Amino acid sequence: GNDRKTSGSYYTPSKLVDLVLDTALDPVLDHAEKSSEPEAALLAVTVCDPAIGSGHFMVAAARRIATRLAMIRTGEVDPTPTMLNDAMHDVIARCIYGVDINPMAADLAKVSLWLEAMAPGKPLSFLDHHIKVGNSLLGTTPALLAAGIPDAAYTALTGDDRAVVRAWKKLNQEQRSGQTSLLDEPGVDVSNAAQVTATQEVADRVVAAGALADIAWASQRYGKLQASAELVNARNAADGWCAAFLTVKAPDAPPITHDTVEAVARGTADHQTTTAVVAVAARHRLFHWHLEFPEIFQVPSSEPVNSPTGWRGGFSAVLGNPPWETLQMTEKEFFATRAPEIADAANAAARRRLIQLLEETNPELHGDYLLESRRVSAEVHLIKDSDRFPLTARGKINTYSVFAEHFRTTLANHGRSGVITPTGLATDATTAPFFSDSIRAQRLAAFYDFENESKIFTDVHHSFRFAVSSITGGEPIKDVRLSFLSRQVADAVGRRFKLAAHEIEMLNPNTGTLPIFRSRRDADITINCYRRHPVLIRDGYRDGNPWGLTFKQGLFNMASDSSLFRTAHDLGAEGAEFDGWAWARGDQRWLPLYEAKMLSHWNHRFSTYAGATQAQLNMGTLPRLTTGELDNPETEARADAWVPESDVQTALSSVANDGWLLGWRNITRTNNFRTFIPCALPATAVGHSFPIFSGHSHNLILLHAVMSSLVFDYVARQKLSGTNMVYFVVNQLACPTPKSMMQIPGWLQRPFSAFVHERALELTYTSDRIEPYTLRAPDGLVGGAPFRWLPERRAQISAELDAGFMHSYGVSRADADYILDSFDVMRRSEESDLGEFRTKRLVLAEFDAMTRAGDSGIPYKSPLDPPPGHGPRHEATP
Repeated sequence: GNDRKTSGSYYTPSKLVDLVLDTALDPVLDHAEKSSEPEAALLAVTVCDPAIGSGHFMVAAARRIATRLAMIRTGEVDPTPTMLNDAMHDVIARCIYGVDINPMAADLAKVSLWLEAMAPGKPLSFLDHHIKVGNSLLGTTPALLAAGIPDAAYTALTGDDRAVVRAWKKLNQEQRSGQTSLLDEPGVDVSNAAQVTATQEVADRVVAAGALADIAWASQRYGKLQASAELVNARNAADGWCAAFLTVKAPDAPPITHDTVEAVARGTADHQTTTAVVAVAARHRLFHWHLEFPEIFQVPSSEPVNSPTGWRGGFSAVLGNPPWETLQMTEKEFFATRAPEIADAANAAARRRLIQLLEETNPELHGDYLLESRRVSAEVHLIKDSDRFPLTARGKINTYSVFAEHFRTTLANHGRSGVITPTGLATDATTAPFFSDSIRAQRLAAFYDFENESKIFTDVHHSFRFAVSSITGGEPIKDVRLSFLSRQVADAVGRRFKLAAHEIEMLNPNTGTLPIFRSRRDADITINCYRRHPVLIRDGYRDGNPWGLTFKQGLFNMASDSSLFRTAHDLGAEGAEFDGWAWARGDQRWLPLYEAKMLSHWNHRFSTYAGATQAQLNMGTLPRLTTGELDNPETEARADAWVPESDVQTALSSVANDGWLLGWRNITRTNNFRTFIPCALPATAVGHSFPIFSGHSHNLILLHAVMSSLVFDYVARQKLSGTNMVYFVVNQLACPTPKSMMQIPGWLQRPFSAFVHERALELTYTSDRIEPYTLRAPDGLVGGAPFRWLPERRAQISAELDAGFMHSYGVSRADADYILDSFDVMRRSEESDLGEFRTKRLVLAEFDAMTRAGDSGIPYKSPLDPPPGHGPRHEATP
């Protein structure tokens, strides 16, 4: 990775490049060809890669434009090589732009384009005005520059003097408001009109170049333009605005404030200040798009135009595969070539100790390390706090998300972007504001998601997911083209389907992120579920939380709270006695710490540490309790650690509970046996990987049943993109409301809630420890002996609940069959163990029985005898 980054030699497979061009460039070219002058329209197309690397995307884009241009010029479907060469020469001279932070990469891109543009008798094109070196993400815009340096620029970073930071901030506020300005005409002229004229003159000469002398003239003229006082001052002003965020704020440093920017814009700043600004710009390779490409981003007067950026215009297409890197100091990468022994240290703590030793053993390298750390933190500060990237610069910033916003920002209204990023662009909470804004503005044109199982990217992990997305510059798109979980590039086109923007909003109304559908049928079933029931919690609505839920990330953090945890060996050595669940010594008690892997559907005794082998512990699995053990109400799963009861009670005080808790496994996958795994358990210590619901017990029993159903699980699978069932995903799952569950279905002729309660009780109340679960039951049940653990009976009860909830969600018989078949791991497991897919048979049988009951008016009756919730508790028959 470091070698490739150093050389700028990132590579994107050609088939993936073609998919980006199909998705984002072809619609632009189709529009140009419909013009009354298609040749001129094609040559007016401008395409940019802001992280151009060796030029792979831009070469492919140039070929595609040139092919269409040659076809129009000749009127032939298969133009001659000579006509294609001539067209390619013209396209590269006019249409192709790129930027890279790496000078070597920019040079590679120029060479790639020159090789493609060679035409007999014509000089190689001048490309310096189109292919440039700089950091595409670090710079300002006319709108930001005109507004002055914001207070956010003055935040103390490592190496800053806090008193100096406060003083500069106060001075900047006074100068920005005009209280202490020494200038007669405050304000910075952000117009680039003069640069537009001069740059266009160079571009026209390059396009008309017939001899090497024309290229030499263009190069010389462009060099003079770049060195002109007017452009140097404009660039220094923009650099100064950024330097307020980036520069070290020390007593001996010249203040970078509002007046500084105005002074350098006029060329009247003192030498020390100008030198400091230039040094900051060089160190961070600042790049201001309206100054580097004025013909693309035009600011016609001293006042920026009324747009978020302050410019008008933009590229016809912005394409590429920008870096996917977290913006933070990477010590291993920094020392990889400078001090490999530090990079290869056993762990982070050892690496930090070696770095500290450098202060004495190699102070020069230590100083370089501190400078690099400061550079990274300053650049994060500029990106995060400058308001240039208001939708993606949040949380732990990854460059791919900021680049995606930049792609969209630099588009012309009729343009399209095509970008390759991790799938998280469409599904993660930190990128949700950007993606939801694109959807709500109907600017999302396409999103093609891939699993890397077939190693499309050879150096990326096989389980990693990435996507090609296309967003318009402003043109509304009625239907979004989507495909998910493709493993080959060709699959994306073959499996794609359309969703309307309003359908996407309905599915994720809080975040506007994308669901993950394998097919249009999955989309249709899920959308119908959402039409029947709202999301669990709708942000910003007075009645948006009908269950009255709050959440807590478990009760104890398995790492930071570990000092509270005691092992059986510890407690036994201290004379405590074990009762099969908890430990006690005198008045002191230690309650078990439940971990997520100990819990599962309708079973808080799913797995136990009792008898666990080291091999099982190494694999993260635990032994399961036997049917006989589960049928004994006195048997409980054994924990690995216990927590003082006083600490548990303190933790429980923040969670509304009646002696029991309801939560779900945070770590999961869509291809597991089940995906959403809730469980009720006794009120005790719980690890952080099992988040807790808090609410009224009567409602929580209903919610427990809903979330244990297969149809709820199916919906959850359409919304999960990673391995964490996080809050924002859970909140946006379609869920019946308590009020809707009180209604009487036509097939039942009594409240659905009563049907659900009695079954949830029998499935849950199978041990003495979970007795509190029964105390708020609607039938007045208090205590009583636990229910028998009878596997066949429990399978039937679960099937009745699953069938009932499928009717509640309005699922058709055909869709019920499809949903059940989607649980492939469950099917294969049951076919192996039971010789059939028993769950499917039972659920569909009860689904059909409920349908017949609704059609006939004769209430549904369970085939169990006695029915759930009736008869002696230990005597319930299979």
